[in-house]
Amino acid sequence: MTLKKLWIPTLIFTLIGGSIKICDTIFNVYGNGFIFDSTVCNWILSICALLLLITGWTLSIVDRKNVFEVPPQRNVFCGLFGFLSSVSIIGGAVMTLLTEEPNVAQCLFAIAGGGLLLYESCISFTGHNGLLKMPVLTLLVPVWCCSRFFSVFIQYTHRSVAATEIFDIVAVAALLMFLFYQSMFFAGINNMTAVRRSTVYAMLFVMLGITVATDMFIKMFMPSTAVTGIDSEIVIPTLSNILMYAGDIFLCAYALFFTLPNIKAADKAAVIPDEEEETEKKPEETKAEEKSEDTKTEEKSENTKTEEKKSEE
Repeated sequence: MTLKKLWIPTLIFTLIGGSIKICDTIFNVYGNGFIFDSTVCNWILSICALLLLITGWTLSIVDRKNVFEVPPQRNVFCGLFGFLSSVSIIGGAVMTLLTEEPNVAQCLFAIAGGGLLLYESCISFTGHNGLLKMPVLTLLVPVWCCSRFFSVFIQYTHRSVAATEIFDIVAVAALLMFLFYQSMFFAGINNMTAVRRSTVYAMLFVMLGITVATDMFIKMFMPSTAVTGIDSEIVIPTLSNILMYAGDIFLCAYALFFTLPNIKAADKAAVIPDEEEETEKKPEETKAEEKSEDTKTEEKSENTKTEEKKSEE
């Protein structure tokens, strides 16, 4: 299964695009200048993300003939980071409710989605999938992420286009697609498609999520002297913001440890349909050979009997 090698381009593109983006924040926004300006750094990260998406889809198309079935299995690291992610999501929602003007609907979606993610992390701890009996509940986590996507998108529409960037919107969109196909996996719907596509979007989210979260933490804790221009927003280090971006890092680790064991299990269980036909044909051929041998032995026995009769006569 070639899709199991997707972590290699993910690591390469994250080191290239993510490092350049972080250097852009440190030296261009809060420093005296970098080798490239902010526009070039943003374009480099965009190209890396696009190349990673194209690579993932290409490897997924190459593996389309493989037939496999991957049930949920015990995964301690996936359960651990899923637990931390759910705690950060629920904690951020509760802290937002305590503010003056909270978005009540989004907070309720976050609490419900975080609660289900907590249950999914228990599935990773035990290996027993109880969501097969309640497949509709698996949509709670994607619904929470969808509400977050619209919230982030609305926030960006209120800012100046020249003073903001779009990477956190794309990161949330990749997270949304990953959680959607992950819900298909836990619901037992189209297992092969769920494993392949969740892997592609998980790797894209890992790349952009780590970059964006690190970038936001730098903007929180470095001196707030951002210059005017591209990427000049100042992020206030509130407890809700810290929980949200810490949760994104936990979600990146959760997506990584969710996909890698599934890819390995799919690689072991993968069977090409042509091989299945050959394996089905082999027993039939052996049966035919056995029948031919039986007929030969019967013919030999009949010949010996006729010879004996002739000798007696």
